[in-house]
Amino acid sequence: MLVAEVDARVAPAEDALWPQVHPLSVINLIYAHLSAPQLLQLSMAGPNGVTATNDIDDAVTASDLALKMALLQSAHDAALEQAAAAASEVPASRVVLRVPVDARALAAADSDAAAQLRSKVERLSEVVAGVVLALETSASALETADDESASLFAALQSVRKGLSERAFFAVEWVVAERETFDRALLLPRIAALHHKGIHVVAPALPVVTAESERPRFVDAGRAFVACLRSDRPDGLFTTVVADERGVALGLVYSSAESVLAAIASGRGVYYSRSRQGLWKKGESSGNAQTLVQLDVDCDSDAVRFTVEQTGAGFCHLDTRTCWGPVGGVQHLQSMLASRLQEAPEGSYTKRLFRDPVLLRNKLVEEAQELAEAETVPDVAGEAADVLYFAMVRCVAAGVTLTDIESVLDKRALKVTRRPGNSKAYRIDAAAAILDQKQ
Repeated sequence: MLVAEVDARVAPAEDALWPQVHPLSVINLIYAHLSAPQLLQLSMAGPNGVTATNDIDDAVTASDLALKMALLQSAHDAALEQAAAAASEVPASRVVLRVPVDARALAAADSDAAAQLRSKVERLSEVVAGVVLALETSASALETADDESASLFAALQSVRKGLSERAFFAVEWVVAERETFDRALLLPRIAALHHKGIHVVAPALPVVTAESERPRFVDAGRAFVACLRSDRPDGLFTTVVADERGVALGLVYSSAESVLAAIASGRGVYYSRSRQGLWKKGESSGNAQTLVQLDVDCDSDAVRFTVEQTGAGFCHLDTRTCWGPVGGVQHLQSMLASRLQEAPEGSYTKRLFRDPVLLRNKLVEEAQELAEAETVPDVAGEAADVLYFAMVRCVAAGVTLTDIESVLDKRALKVTRRPGNSKAYRIDAAAAILDQKQ
């Protein structure tokens, strides 16, 4: 898969950064070169303690906007361990090393370059989450015969085995003729590497339309489509549509054209077999979708659209999913949002929305009862009460479950954490509220 590379350090302002980066983020990770201020602006969990040294070129770049990984580069073999050590305050799960490699030497049959590189990767596997191999080559070398390409693939596969299955592994083509090289030539290479489980880093735009831009960028949308497989006679791709919490909304089909249209518009766009054309979800029903993420499965023959669903839901029967209504916390959120807008007279939920003091007191009361519950039924019941009142508070403030999960994900990435001790003044304040109720 293509890992889109974006140099955001030249962006004049943060608002100028998003139009360039956001459409790419629905396809895959973003390999973004960010300045130190941008690192702090885009994430609450920026890597701490990492500074620019002789061992780390240009300090730190981020592999995606959530800063799930810090990318450290070393141009010399002896400095790789030093680069990893310099990032010791960043968990190993968030450190990726970029290693320059001579592509021709790596693919040479009589060379031990692959074995040496694999040995190096194995030594570093416990202190990093992955490796980006910067394959230094020429434009002419990218047009080599199939047998030479096969040799390079075999070498990369050998190096890949030096890492765990979950490790991040990618290659980056560093072409000598950088300014004149037509990166459209990378599309078949991207597809071939993807089918072997290898990602490719390349400068990219979501969908390249201007002919003048084509030599400088890889069309990320077409790269995504090139990685797909279909065994259907009509060439369509089975597509699962899910919401931001991973709940399946329905099963549809996509074509190459519909995938490109979805990326370009940032909406849920599919292929209608009955109409034999594009199906822009919500165009007639009003239940539109905002595209959040595109993924392929492990065999590259099924696509997943992660969307923000609006309106009554995905199904034509006006239910959220094609398998009927959704229960649990998701249903609770939907019900509370509905009650906030319109509730019958005598509704307790509506009363809570109108009386913030009552809501605060109930939150404290139910939290105490949960803390004191002992049996499984009691803990489950009190936890359900806490969730109900907590969700009322969230809906009243315009906060969604997705917002909460996003904060949890970011906190999981934090390098340094507070001790987590209880706050005496908060306990006293809660006690005062409970005393008033007695």
